[in-house]
Amino acid sequence: MADVKRSFAIGLAMVAGCTAPPPASTTDIPELAGRTAGAPQRCVTFERNDGLHIAGPHTLTYRDGRTLWVNSVPTCSPLRFSDILVVEPVGTRYCSGDIIRTRDNVSFIPGPSCRLNDFVPYRKP
Repeated sequence: MADVKRSFAIGLAMVAGCTAPPPASTTDIPELAGRTAGAPQRCVTFERNDGLHIAGPHTLTYRDGRTLWVNSVPTCSPLRFSDILVVEPVGTRYCSGDIIRTRDNVSFIPGPSCRLNDFVPYRKP
């Protein structure tokens, strides 16, 4: 019985697309040139004036001073630079598991919804 449960859990994880976010590259995000990746963090504190930005089809960024935080959302449908990003954080932090949505910037038709992953800090040395 334990083998059946384990097989079911593995199959469910595969269907749910549980994969590690791919590392960001300077090809995808030119702003990463000259920066070094740090340890992933579950949450980042944000200022009211700043927010997440679409940096690629499966990548969001948030700038905090000299640090560029990168969040890869590989299971999300491709995001477009022209999309309106709708984020509803709890409090003053973006956290892994928070849901983001998009809307078309002309028709306002809702786009994909997906969950944030851990944030990877990229800092200038």
